[in-house]
Amino acid sequence: MSATATASSIGRTTRERRSALGARGLRFGLLLPVIVVYALFFVWPILTVFLRSISEKGRFDAAAPRWSFDAYARLFQDDFLLLVEWRTVVLAVNSTLITILLAFPTAYFISRLRRRTATLMLLLVLVPFWISIVVRLFSVTSILSPNGPLNQLSMALGFGPLNLLYTPAGTLVGTVMYLLPYMILVLYAGMAAVDTNLLLAARTMGSSATRTFFTVYLPLIRSSLVSGGLLIFILGLGFFIVPAILGGPTEQTISVYIQQQIDIFRWAIASAMGILLLVATVICYIGVVRVTGEFKVGVGSVQVKGVSAEQPFRWSIPMAISAAISALTIAVLVIPVLFVFPLSIGETGTVVFPPRGFTLKWYAEVFTTTTWLGPIGRSLLVGIGTGALSVAIGLVLARLMRSTTSTVAKAIISGLAFAPIITPGILLAIGMFDVQLQLGLTGTVFGLILAHTIVAAPLAFALIAAAMSGSDPGLEEAAWTLGASRTRAFWTVVVKAILPSVAGAFVIAFVTSWDEVVLALFLQTGPTKTLPVTIYKYLQSGIVPTVPAVASLLVTSVLVILVIRGVFNAVRNKRAQKVQES
Repeated sequence: MSATATASSIGRTTRERRSALGARGLRFGLLLPVIVVYALFFVWPILTVFLRSISEKGRFDAAAPRWSFDAYARLFQDDFLLLVEWRTVVLAVNSTLITILLAFPTAYFISRLRRRTATLMLLLVLVPFWISIVVRLFSVTSILSPNGPLNQLSMALGFGPLNLLYTPAGTLVGTVMYLLPYMILVLYAGMAAVDTNLLLAARTMGSSATRTFFTVYLPLIRSSLVSGGLLIFILGLGFFIVPAILGGPTEQTISVYIQQQIDIFRWAIASAMGILLLVATVICYIGVVRVTGEFKVGVGSVQVKGVSAEQPFRWSIPMAISAAISALTIAVLVIPVLFVFPLSIGETGTVVFPPRGFTLKWYAEVFTTTTWLGPIGRSLLVGIGTGALSVAIGLVLARLMRSTTSTVAKAIISGLAFAPIITPGILLAIGMFDVQLQLGLTGTVFGLILAHTIVAAPLAFALIAAAMSGSDPGLEEAAWTLGASRTRAFWTVVVKAILPSVAGAFVIAFVTSWDEVVLALFLQTGPTKTLPVTIYKYLQSGIVPTVPAVASLLVTSVLVILVIRGVFNAVRNKRAQKVQES
C-alpha cells in the first residue's frame, strides 16, 4: 500500500471518528435539557414527597433530618384511613368492571359494522374523548342534581325521587363516563386487527359460534382486553377530579383525602398516602408490561376497518344485545356533551332545566368580561408553550430511540419517558407544588408550562416515535453521503417526512394542557386561573349561566376541528387514490 493511500485511509478514519464523536456530542447536548427538565419537575417532586413521608411531621430538613415512619404505620392502622383506601379500591374495581362490560360489546359491535357506519360510531366515541372532563362533569352534575332531568323522569314515572349527586353511585357514573372512551378504543384497535379468516376456518371445521368465540376470538384479543382493563384501573385508582366534584364529603377517596390534607398542611400523612398510591400504580404497570410486553400510551390513531369486505354483517341474538348495549354506551357518552347547549340559552340567572326563555347574553359575557377572557388567554398561552416544548422533547427522545441499537437502552428511554403517565396526578401535583414553591415558579405561566409538559411530553413522544420508526432511515443516510450535516439532514429529511405526526403531537400536547386540572389547581396562586380550573371552581361554589355557555363553545370548537380534520383526510385520501390510479 502506498503512503498516499495509507494517509488517505488514516484521514478517512479520523474523519469518521470525529463525525461519530460529533454525533454523540450533539445527542448529549440535545438530551441534557430533557434530563434537566425531568430531573427538576418529575424526579425531584417525587423524591420530595417521599422524604416528607418519612420525616417527622412531614418537614424534611436536609441539615438535620429526623426520620419517622409513623405516617406509613397509620395507613395500615387507622380505621378511617383504611376506609378511605378501601373506597378507592372499590371505586377503581367497580368502574373497571362496568367499563369493560359496556365497552366490550360496543367495540365488538363497531368492529363488525361496515366502514362508514363504523366511522360514524367511532366519531361518537371520540367527540366525548376530546371534550374537557370539567365540561362533561358540569353536564353530569346538572343531570344528576335534584332538579335535573333524571330525577324529573323518575318522579314522572312514579319511582319517587332519584338523587345521585354526591353519592358513591354518582361518582361511579362519572368515573365510568370518563373511562369508557379509553377502553372502547383500546378494544376496538385489538378487535380490528383480528384475522377473520381464523374464525371462518374454525366454523368450517365444525366449531360452534360460542366455542369459536371463547377458544379463538378471545385469545386473539386477550392482550388488548387485559392491558386495557389494567390501564383504566390505574386511571381509576388515582382519579381526583370526578370524586372531588361528584363525591360527597363522607365519600373520600385517596386523591381527595390527599388534597384536603395538603390544604391544612398535614404533609406527612398526605405524602405517605401518595407514595402508597404510586406503589399500587407501579404494580399495575408491571402487570401491563408482563401481559402485553410493552406499555402503550393512549390508542393512537384507530384505523376504521369494517367487515363488509370479508364477511357480510349478520344479525343474531348476541349481535342484537351488543347493539342495545352500544346504544346505551353512546348515550352515556354523548348526552352529557349535548346537554350543555340547552342550559346555555336560558334567561334566568341560575342554571335550570328545562331552560326558561331564550337569550344569547351569556355567550356575549364570555367574550366581554375578564372573568373568562383571562382564563381563556392563560390556557391558550400555556397550551401553546406546552405543545412546543413537548414536541421538542418528543423529537429528542424519539431521535435517541431510533439511533440506539441497544434493547436495554430503548427500554430505559421508553420507561423514563412514560413514567409521568403512570404516576398518580395528585402525587405529582403536591410534589410539583413543593418544588416550584422553592424555585419561585408557583403562579407563573412558565412554571405551569413546565408542569404540563411533564404529563404531555410522553404523549407527543409516543406519536413521534411511532412515526419516526416507520420512516426510511436510508433517506437520512443518503443526505449525509451528499454532504448534509446531521442536524440539517434530520430537519429537512426526517422531520419533514413525519411532519403530520409532529403537528399531531403538538395538538395532543396542547389538548392535554388545555384539559389539565389537577396540576393547575395546585400551582396557580394568582387571581387568574386556567379555563378548566375556573370551571372547576364554579362547580364547587355554584354554577352561573356563563359556565354552560363556555362549555357549549368548547364542544362546538371540538366538533368544528373534527369536521375539518375529516374533510382534510377525505381530500387527502382521494388525491392519493387518484395518484395510485394514474
